[in-house]
This record gives sequence, C-alpha cells and structure tokens, in this order.
Amino acid sequence: MQIKIETKTTQTIDGKKEIINQTGTGNIKNYEKGIILSWNVPEENISFQMTILENKILLKSENQNMQFEPGKTTKSILQTQYGTMNMYITTKNIEISKNSEIIKKINLTYDIQIDEMKPYENKIEINIT
Repeated sequence: MQIKIETKTTQTIDGKKEIINQTGTGNIKNYEKGIILSWNVPEENISFQMTILENKILLKSENQNMQFEPGKTTKSILQTQYGTMNMYITTKNIEISKNSEIIKKINLTYDIQIDEMKPYENKIEINIT
C-alpha cells in the first residue's frame, strides 16, 4: 500500500533542542511476523526501511542500522564521510497507534551515545497517511 510518512526528530544535546522534519513516500507491507515500512525522502536523497516486530523495531538507512528494544541498550555502527563510529541506543519507550489494524503513528524515545561522548535524548514521531 502506498503511504506518506512525516517524521519529526527532536534531539536534545546539552539542553539545546534541534528539530528535524522530513516528509517522504513509500510502502507498508504486512507479514506474518511483522510490518515493513519503506520510504524515501527526496529532498535529502535518503531511504529508510523500518521493520516492526512484536518487541522491537529495526531502522535502516544508508549510513546506519538501529535497533530499538524497550529497556535495552543496543550497538550500531554509524558510517560518516570521516569514518565509522560506535553508536549505542538505549530505548526508553516505543508507542504504536493503529486505526483498524493499520499503523498511523509511531513514537520512539531513546538515548544515543556516540563513542565516548555524553548520551543525548532523541524522540522520533512518525505519522503515516
């Protein structure tokens, strides 16, 4: 099914909030064990794939793979033009809102720590229409 996805990412680093809004189009597919959302953000020339399973979410883009599991810290590798960095994700909360079994909204709250830097809070709000 063709969808429109709007994301709002809020990062809070040392008390300063940065908000990133993105809009893309893509597809949603239901499988026996989960749901896969795939979308492109043309203005930034980037693609995402989100796999929603019973107790976790996997998010892939060109430069990183992230895994969200409430109450757990997972490791990812962030690839940049300057090299790779270790990224640790501590998931605080996952909320998924549905309308007639169709996902309409996803909220993720988590901390990111890159290498030895101080962790900072992130929130992603995803609206699907």
